Parts: sequence; structure tokens; C-alpha cells
Amino acid sequence: MSVEVVQDLERKVTFIIKKDAVQASVKAELAKYATKAKVQGFRPGKVPMNVLEKMYGGNAYEDSLNSHIQKKFSEVVLENKIALASHPKFDLSSSEGEEFIFTALFEVLPEVKLCDLATLTIDKPKCELTPDNVEKTLNVLQKQKATYVDSDQVTKDNDKVKIDFVGTIDGQEFDGGSATDYEFILGQKTMLPEFEAGVLGLKINEAKDVNVKFPENYHAEEFRNKDAIFKITLKSVQNEILPELTEEFIKGLGVADGQESTLRSEINTNLTREINRRLQVKLRSNILDALLKVNPLDVPKATVHDEIHNMMHNTEEHMKKQGYKPEQIKLTHDMFSHDAKRLVTLRFLIQALIKENNITVSDDDVKAMVSDLAASYEDKDEYIKWYYSDKSRVENAKGIAMENKVTKFIADHAKVQEVDVAYEALMQEQI
Repeated sequence: MSVEVVQDLERKVTFIIKKDAVQASVKAELAKYATKAKVQGFRPGKVPMNVLEKMYGGNAYEDSLNSHIQKKFSEVVLENKIALASHPKFDLSSSEGEEFIFTALFEVLPEVKLCDLATLTIDKPKCELTPDNVEKTLNVLQKQKATYVDSDQVTKDNDKVKIDFVGTIDGQEFDGGSATDYEFILGQKTMLPEFEAGVLGLKINEAKDVNVKFPENYHAEEFRNKDAIFKITLKSVQNEILPELTEEFIKGLGVADGQESTLRSEINTNLTREINRRLQVKLRSNILDALLKVNPLDVPKATVHDEIHNMMHNTEEHMKKQGYKPEQIKLTHDMFSHDAKRLVTLRFLIQALIKENNITVSDDDVKAMVSDLAASYEDKDEYIKWYYSDKSRVENAKGIAMENKVTKFIADHAKVQEVDVAYEALMQEQI
């Protein structure tokens, strides 16, 4: 019996089931009903066969037919050594004469043939921490504790301003486009760029019309790409006063000895750790992108479909925890189809890579992984003890350790070229 290629990984087989074989199995199926049939006047298990046939004959025939279908399809799978990727969909093609003719439509697992890893070229991002980066981070910590004093000077970056504004589109005011005594800090990019630029240089009680174009990705869809005019009136200005790096201030940041040198050292350590983490994530992404690029692979649609639903479920649960109401959660398959296909494809490729190269994870690998996770905690030993107290966390560590081994294996066998990445760009990425 031949297996027909439909398209990509879809396959179809046609098989025959004799009607007399189905009928011959009906009594055996009826016997299964006898043990649970409840008929007035008869004890359980003692219902006559003719009564059972009237009550369950149709069901028994259907059960018998399904049993033959499953058995026949299993024979086809074993005979042709089919690696199933999805449950078959059975269709009755014909029931004429003494035979049933069925077709089974299903998907098979892809045959993965990995390319030579030496053909891969991978960008390895590199970023150096500078004293200026540490200084800017320290400045951010000071800004978080900044105070403000009234000023009669023109507005500048870092000033806290209070304004009234009225926005119009095509000469008409619109919902959400007006406010009174609205406060924000210049330079923090909480307002649209043209709006904020229009406030810079104003004096108290000065008014100004500012032209603003809403971006195409603006959160309110009805305003996207629309031109608006905002009449802005400055009500007050306050200058930023940063706290001095006193012992009290530094202790308030969690530095026990209150010393500026210790604070700077901790900032340096934390930034270095974060940079390394981000570089590792970017390198991993570049490695996997390179693996995908040189190993095009058809993957089962059913598997991708299942992954889409898994992603949708996880996203929905996450949004609920964030406070979204069910009616606010509007997720579609298209939102996840690209990422789901990418993830499924990578799974097949990585599984093949692990199998071909016998890559394994030892207990020591897991311990190293957990120790690395514990590095950012004050009580590392307590964190490690907590981590090992849950089997699911340990399994997660194994997964991360295996992922690291696989990406390292690929990088070790590929052509790797270092690429400089700006500190600011690296820290702004959503990683």
C-alpha cells in the first residue's frame, strides 16, 4: 500500500476494510456493552444478545468499524515506517459492495539534514563598559531622589513643568487632547517629541501653538498619522536639584558602608553582569538565526498550530495577571504564527543537532547554571537551596544548560566575527 505525497509534509493513504470483517466483530463489541447495560427485568451481564442488538447494535457496529480503521492504519504506519506528526483524519471514500474504502490524511515528521556548521557566519556582539556609563547610571540614581525648586527662568531639559494644553485636529477638539495643570519632566520623553520641543524655551504664562504629527504606531489607533495643533500655556517651572553623594544618601541605596567608591564599584559590577547577560542573549539569537538561515525546513502545520495556541494561552494568562479584563484581550493566530513556526523549526533542528553530536547535560552543568543564576542574590547559598527544592526549577535549569551547550557547540564550529554594539543601544533593547 503506497503512501501518497500531498504537499510538504502532508501524506495520504487509501485502504480497504471488508464489511464482513466488521460484522464479525460486532458481537465482541456488544459483549462490552453487556456488562454495563441496565435493562429492567434482567440482572447486569445477563441481558439477552437480541435485546443488546436492539439497544446498542448501531453503536457496536460503529465501534467495530473504528477498531478496524485504527488497526489497518497502524499496519500501514508500521509497514511504511511512517513517523507521524499529527493524528490522521479519516474519510470514507466509498461504501459500495462488500468493502469500505477509507482515506487517511496526516502529516509526517520532517527529515532533518543539518548543514556543515562551518558554513555558518555568526556576529558576536561586543560592548565595553566605560567610566562614563557608570557615571550616567549614578546620575540616574540621583535623579530618582531629585527635588525641585520654583524658577522664573525659561524651560530647559530636566525641569519639571506644569502646563495647560488644548489639542485640535482639523480645527476640532478631540477626546484626551486637553488638560489643565498637567505636569511632566522635560527630557524624559514621556510626551511626543514635537510636543516636548514646543515646551522648551517657554516662560511662565507664555502660550504657544505647536504642530504635532501622531506616529503610525501610536497607541490610540484613531490618531495614527494625524496632524494636530496643541495650544500650550506654561503655568510653572521647577529646576531639578540632585542630592549630593553623602554617606546617608549612599546607604539609602543599599550600600552598607556608605562610601562612594563602594557604590561605584557595585554599579560597575551590576552593569557588567547586565551587559554580559544581554550580549549572551543577542549572541544566542544570532546563532539561532544563522542556524535557521542555512537549514530551511518544512515543519508540521499541526505542531505549529499547537504552539500558537500554547503561546496564546500563556500570553492571555500573563495579561490577566497584569489586570487586563477578558474583553480587553483580543489575541489572534496571526499575532503568533511567525514566532510559533520559528520556535517549532528550531526545536527540530536543535533536537537533530543534539542527537547527531551526542550533546548531554551533567549534574555539574546544572550546578554551574544555578550558581550563575544565584550570583546576583545577596545570600547565594540560600537561593541555591531554594532553587533545588523544586523539581520543575531544576528541570528548567537543565533546559537552560542544554541550550547553552548547544549554542556554544554551534559557535565553536562556525565562523564567528566580533561586532561592536553601543552601550546605549544594547541597554535599550527589549531583552
